[in-house]
Amino acid sequence: MSGIKEVVFQYTLSILGQWLHRVTQNGWIQIQQSADFAGWSSESSALLDQVNHNLCSSKRTEPQWHGMTYEDFWNQILQLSNDPLYARWISLEKQLNLSHEEISVLVLLVTIQFDQHVLRVLRLAMAEASPNLPRWGFIIRMLAADEEHVRSFADLFNPDKSILFRECILRLVPPSYSNLAEAMMYVDKRVADYLYGIDIGYREFYPAVDLNGFDVQIRSQIERMQSRSDDMHFSIHGSKGSGRLHVCRGLADSLKYDGIWALDLSMSLSYDDAMMRVQHARAMATLHHAMIVVTAIPKAMERWDEAMHIVSCKLHESIQPVVWILSGDTPYWLEIAPDRHIHIPMPTRSQREDYWISAIPRTLSVKWIQQLAGQFILTKGQIDDAIRSVDSYDGLDDETYYQRLSACSRALSQEGLGRLAVPEPARVSFDQLIVSNECETALKDLLMYARHRKELAKNWGFDRSMAYGLGLSALFSGPPGTGKTFAAQVVATELQLELYRVDLSQIVSKYVGETEKHLSELFNAAEQGDIMLLFDEADSIFGKRTDVKSSVDRYANLEINYLLQRLERFAGVSILTSNFDSAIDEAFMRRIRFKVPFDLPDERARFVLWKKFLSSSIPRSDDVNLNSMAEVFELSGGHIKEAVLRAASIAYGSTPKLVTQDLLIRSAQLEYKKIGKLAPKLSTNDRYDTHARWK
Repeated sequence: MSGIKEVVFQYTLSILGQWLHRVTQNGWIQIQQSADFAGWSSESSALLDQVNHNLCSSKRTEPQWHGMTYEDFWNQILQLSNDPLYARWISLEKQLNLSHEEISVLVLLVTIQFDQHVLRVLRLAMAEASPNLPRWGFIIRMLAADEEHVRSFADLFNPDKSILFRECILRLVPPSYSNLAEAMMYVDKRVADYLYGIDIGYREFYPAVDLNGFDVQIRSQIERMQSRSDDMHFSIHGSKGSGRLHVCRGLADSLKYDGIWALDLSMSLSYDDAMMRVQHARAMATLHHAMIVVTAIPKAMERWDEAMHIVSCKLHESIQPVVWILSGDTPYWLEIAPDRHIHIPMPTRSQREDYWISAIPRTLSVKWIQQLAGQFILTKGQIDDAIRSVDSYDGLDDETYYQRLSACSRALSQEGLGRLAVPEPARVSFDQLIVSNECETALKDLLMYARHRKELAKNWGFDRSMAYGLGLSALFSGPPGTGKTFAAQVVATELQLELYRVDLSQIVSKYVGETEKHLSELFNAAEQGDIMLLFDEADSIFGKRTDVKSSVDRYANLEINYLLQRLERFAGVSILTSNFDSAIDEAFMRRIRFKVPFDLPDERARFVLWKKFLSSSIPRSDDVNLNSMAEVFELSGGHIKEAVLRAASIAYGSTPKLVTQDLLIRSAQLEYKKIGKLAPKLSTNDRYDTHARWK
């Protein structure tokens, strides 16, 4: 027996032959003998001969057409269950509950895209020499046996009603038709390829996976989605590499779909391009009985937010479920029911440790594995990326291999706490810090407590007398540029912790309850690793509570109360920096274990800073006098750094390339203007003691 492709071809010829027989019988067109059709396929010539034969041999009263009927066609299809195309046609017919007229049109439109001879017959049937596609009006007229059926078939293929048009399987050219009968009809190219058996490797399709292999927490969230089968829109929230696509495949299995169809909208160059991708996804997801999964959305397209609302509405019109993969909160333009969200938590420390052990293709010290799992809050996908990047180096000893893994993990940890915190990768030692004696003593006390707090809790019984509160919290307060953030980096280096700077703009939300949710997510993730949280400019979130005069004040105070509780129970290390410690709420001040003052540097400290930033590698003229700069300009370390950088950049573009005293003075005076102070007068002609006060 012939294959499905041959059956489809023969049925297409029969559809066209039946129409040609009708129109020749009515005298609308005339068909010459097959000898006049040189170069046509034998099947096409035989078709035309059959039309003429039936017409000539009849008694001119009621000529009959002896071709393949729809029942013959479908019976032959049903007998070809071993054919690879069998499941595609059967599934399409069952999913969409298509009529035999709709199947017949699909057969015709698919075949003419791949067979030039059939296209010639189509042109002959339309009595037009040029069109490569049938017109909508021709299709309706061809299907209708008489005038009574024209209206019913016109309604069946109404672009606004037909499921084939709504699911983007059938298209019209032009899409914005003024005369529907003149619009040309065609099948989406990828649909035609699929139904004709041209496999191009559908990388977008992923089969469903069984739920048994999922984490209990994720599995319970997925199973909860089965309760409301009427809601077909979902979102999966999680960090990059957390297995969001895998969760989508589990959701597809739970909802009895064959798999998922991935749609990457971030590849769209324009709104029109995005809509085209949406149409392709809807058509292919329907054919595959798959859920549509939006894997990425555009981030930097002008006016994209407005367009995305229209794009999402077009997607949600699909009869297939739609899942949005998100790394943060749900965009305002995306409407999804609250109980249709699945959140993928970051793996715990023990889970990361187990995965490092199983994923590393060589034996590595348990100590190093524990450090990797503790210092870097990574997803399983990110751990795989780190290992793959290092495995390209052959012959590394264990220590070098570990160092490479650490470097790669540090780079990947940008996604570690999602958008809520970003790593500060600088590794600086204590001897690089230039602060007052009081500040240095306070920092050493802080480090002493941090190193021994676990032993204190265990050996001296503090874990029994203090149910919580053994974490380390510190406030670094002082004017801008005095080294507060730098000191936090020093503490992280000394304690061998990874420093994460909390992004307060992402933490604080105008929506009720969102700030607390973000804080919970932040602290939960931070407690799973050996990391230190840095709340820079902390007064914006740790500020004083206000008198309740409105509901806004009440909710703001609730956020502060929640933050108080989480900070007190946080077992890790957290550093707050503030330019004005008087702005910090008193309840926070009571819970902060160490308060480290950062004052403006004295003259000796300023000299050390000038000397540090204006290193020996920078060429300078003989008139440079750092003693005078330190004595006259009472600047913080941050401002001194900026002054040196500005002077060096000007010197680099000058001839000769030398940093002069005049350039340093001008730069320092500009720093005074930046902070709104009157700059002291100093020129290169001023004389100072020839014996340097500081060296």
